[in-house]
Amino acid sequence: MTLQPCRFMRTIALALFLLSFGILLPFNGTALARAGESMATDPPRIDNVPQERLERWRAMPPEERERIRERYLRWKELSPEKRERIRERHRRWQELPEEQRRYLKDRRELMKGAGPEDRVVVHKFFDRMHSLPPGKRSAARQKIWEGRSLPPGEREEAMRSWSFYRGLSERERDTLRWFLFAQPGERPPHE
Repeated sequence: MTLQPCRFMRTIALALFLLSFGILLPFNGTALARAGESMATDPPRIDNVPQERLERWRAMPPEERERIRERYLRWKELSPEKRERIRERHRRWQELPEEQRRYLKDRRELMKGAGPEDRVVVHKFFDRMHSLPPGKRSAARQKIWEGRSLPPGEREEAMRSWSFYRGLSERERDTLRWFLFAQPGERPPHE
């Protein structure tokens, strides 16, 4: 009778030994020694990150890494609806032809260098554009895009067909023409 409990205990001990051996087998000696030290300090590893991306991350200055971490945390705090809107904008941006993306980047740079009065005019224009129904908004965008290839006189005539444009002062018209059709780096008309 006493033999059976001993046999049972040996079986349990052997099973635990094999289990622990199976767990420790994939680790080499160095990894096993460091496992205790670095468990609390290393961030979790993701195995599907491409090596080049990992190297780029490691080569980044600490300030850049911190900026990326902060942006990621802000992203995680966004509501699912806002995240989806951002993804949709990004998807639409990627679908734009390179020429249109370059044009929009140039407009952004122009806006950074614009004065407060010029910004007000441009914002007023885009508020008006956004209030249009989708079909008319697309037609207005198309007119702006086509107006880039017109000579200035014809361009002005085409813009006068917009009721909003006719209601602007001459200074506001100058600003709007500058913003929509200026070459990259060109200064605002009222500086």
